[in-house]
Amino acid sequence: MTTITDHPSHWPEAVVDTYDGTLDLLPELAGPAFASLVEACELLATAYALDEVATAAGHTSTGSMGQVVLHPAVTEARLVRTAAASILSKLVPPTSRAQRMARGRHGGTR
Repeated sequence: MTTITDHPSHWPEAVVDTYDGTLDLLPELAGPAFASLVEACELLATAYALDEVATAAGHTSTGSMGQVVLHPAVTEARLVRTAAASILSKLVPPTSRAQRMARGRHGGTR
């Protein structure tokens, strides 16, 4: 088992909870799987930082023609959360028949 005893200072509490919770479920996590967990946590930390940028800008930006558009950080935060969720879904086994079936339908591992 590999662990980070001191979480990176840029990880918000929710990211620390994800990290600790995953290790509680999978205490034997090591090697590439552990590296994947850390990568997912880094992506989540990035998403939280992007949320702060978007919030500070009122979630809007000015487009090339002067129109009000959704701030790009909103979209980027969603994309990195999706990437993190994909990594985490491969680490944590499904806990119910419904989850296993859904992963099978959507190309995930069973």
